[in-house]
Parts: sequence; C-alpha cells; structure tokens
Amino acid sequence: MTRRLTPDQQDLAESCMKFVQPVIKAFLFKNPDLRQSAKRVDLESVAYVAICHAAVTYRKRKSKPTTYFSSAIRHALFRAVLTQQKLDGRYITVERILDPQPQRHRTRQEQRALRAISMLSAYDRYLLEDRLVEAVTLEQLGSEQNLDPRTIAKRVKEAILKLKKAESHLP
Repeated sequence: MTRRLTPDQQDLAESCMKFVQPVIKAFLFKNPDLRQSAKRVDLESVAYVAICHAAVTYRKRKSKPTTYFSSAIRHALFRAVLTQQKLDGRYITVERILDPQPQRHRTRQEQRALRAISMLSAYDRYLLEDRLVEAVTLEQLGSEQNLDPRTIAKRVKEAILKLKKAESHLP
C-alpha cells in the first residue's frame, strides 16, 4: 500500500536527508565484515526510503530527529545488507559441494550423493538447496521467481525424483 507524506512529513523528510551520507559512512566504518555485501546494495536508496518511512512514524516529543532518523537509516541498512549477504551466500554452497578436488575423508555414501547431485541441472540443485538446506519457504521462492508456490512445490518434488533416479543409476 502506497501512502503520500503530508506536507509536514515531507518537509521533515527533506530536512533529514542530510543524515544519509554520514550514517552510511559510519555504518560502513563500524561494520567492516559487511562491506563486501554492502557493495552490492544501493545504500543511498535504502536510506532515502527509510527516511520516508520514519517521517510517517516520527513523534517530536519522543526523540530528536537526529537520533530517530539515524537509527531508522541504520536499521534499514542492516536489513538490506544482511538480506544481500544471505542471497550471496545461498549460491556458494553448491559450488563448494561439487568442488572438483577429491576429498579423501568423504564416505562412499557422501561421494555417491555428490555424484548424484552433480547430475542434476543447476536450477534443480539451487532449488533443492534453497528449499531443503536453507529452508526457504515456498512463498519466498515463488516471489523470487515470479511463480505460484504450488508450482515451486511441484518443481521441488520433480527435482527430488530426478535426484533419486540419478542416485539409483550410480554404480
């Protein structure tokens, strides 16, 4: 649902735009572990949206604009960067599992499972990883792929059947 800011809220939001750059700099300085993921997020846009949302809920008698809006920007930045970090990390695991370097400490069962997984298409591997390993909901997967959750559920079942079939054909 979209909602317009009142003229007072709009003036407040515009006056608080000056907090964006200092808060972003402080955020990046205080969170060096998030810098890599932050490079893939439009931090300024996230901050401007946070200011607009905060302008709607701001109450002058409860806090100062600097505190309230800086906190709103910082929280929005954290959410956006952690979401990006989760998305970035979601697709690394399959490549690590399918690492061509042989690992001698793997059991025969694990090696067999890895060979079966490698026989799946990339889409099926990512789908199974998202749904079964990362426990991403069908609704989330559906919204990411612009598909109905029932379609995603059907594709997950098909990928599982493909995996079972691939595993059964292994020596």
